[in-house]
Amino acid sequence: PIRVGEICAPLKNHGSYSAVEIGIGTPRQSFDLVADTGSSNVIVTHCACQQTNCFGYSTPCFTGANRSSTFHIPLGEDGEPESLALEFGSGVIFGVLGTDVVSLGSTAAVMNRSLVLMYDHELDASITDFEGIFGLGLPYDDVGFEKSSWLTTAAIDRFSMCFTGFEEDGVLRLNYGEAKESKMKSVGKYHWGLNFNGISIGQETQEVLFCDGQTASSRCGIIPDSGTTLMLGPSQQILELFSSLCDMWPRCQKAYAEFNRTQKDEFTLGGALGDWLKHALSKWGLPTISSPFAPDPKTQVKLDKRRHFEGLLKSCQSWGASDTAALDKELPTIYWHLAGAEGEKQILEMPPSSYVVAMGYAEQVACLPFFGEYEYVTAQNGPIWILGSAVFYDYVVQYDLSSSSISFSDSPCGHCAGAPSAVS
Repeated sequence: PIRVGEICAPLKNHGSYSAVEIGIGTPRQSFDLVADTGSSNVIVTHCACQQTNCFGYSTPCFTGANRSSTFHIPLGEDGEPESLALEFGSGVIFGVLGTDVVSLGSTAAVMNRSLVLMYDHELDASITDFEGIFGLGLPYDDVGFEKSSWLTTAAIDRFSMCFTGFEEDGVLRLNYGEAKESKMKSVGKYHWGLNFNGISIGQETQEVLFCDGQTASSRCGIIPDSGTTLMLGPSQQILELFSSLCDMWPRCQKAYAEFNRTQKDEFTLGGALGDWLKHALSKWGLPTISSPFAPDPKTQVKLDKRRHFEGLLKSCQSWGASDTAALDKELPTIYWHLAGAEGEKQILEMPPSSYVVAMGYAEQVACLPFFGEYEYVTAQNGPIWILGSAVFYDYVVQYDLSSSSISFSDSPCGHCAGAPSAVS
């Protein structure tokens, strides 16, 4: 490919993901592909998939044979195309490897035996109008792929990404200038990953809740992933976070204190009945029964606080959380403590309106924490968190392939003027 200056491409907001217009084939067939920093493959829905109504017959699909002069499907020794299954958090994609030109704006590259043509899937039923994935993940060599990353094939040195609301497009910039912010070297081999040193609540100087990295058992990793909607973490750490957010939120503190007082009143009566029952069972020589699944007292307290935290958010309309300003006034800010492979550090500030989402309309509005549970443990980095789309609304996330580094800028996202174009 011919090296050009900076390329600016708008990102269309589809709600749960943002997509970039990509051209495939000669002549060009255009598709809105998910801009995904969590994977490195270029995947397009093939019309063979649409013949079985993959995502509805109106969803655009790619046709190579007899339509693209640069299209080719290499065959293996058995005379069949090379097939593969790619697993994502939302399910599995089944495809075959092909060759064709893939272009973003004026930059084009031939994906030789590395363009994935999706012919079937086992994705979540909620996924509709899916045209494919434009992988911007950390490039790596893999058996069966030949320069599978479009970034390396197109000689892209750097790129940045940021999202905006439904009213405006987000922005994907390729070969932008050097990042001014401190770069953190990626710790991942297959993903853009960083060391995760925990979350603090209220102030960045507060003690972190988990993953402080002081011991091998407290080490964690984190992947900034534009293709994942939620922020995902281990269930026990999500429990710790939600219960601590309740502690730092006056409304939740008050609700839990009232619940705890009521529980103590009931426990006094229940304790008396329990003592009587134990005495009766002992008198008749019968064993007492306790549940092996009951949580320990400390965990039960956290579970109760989490329940109050989520319950109060669900009824947010009743206490006036009608906009982002109300959420930011009510709840505490959280701080993500990140570090690179060589000790470089950066703390990301995230306001409540970024980690809580209001859903519904008119008088049927409920708020939900923008978190989900995800169990993924690695030998080197321990439990892994996924820092999903929320961080791309708060920061311009910058990736440097030459140094395998990541940085976060709080500068405005900006916008592209017109179609994807090269700018000096």
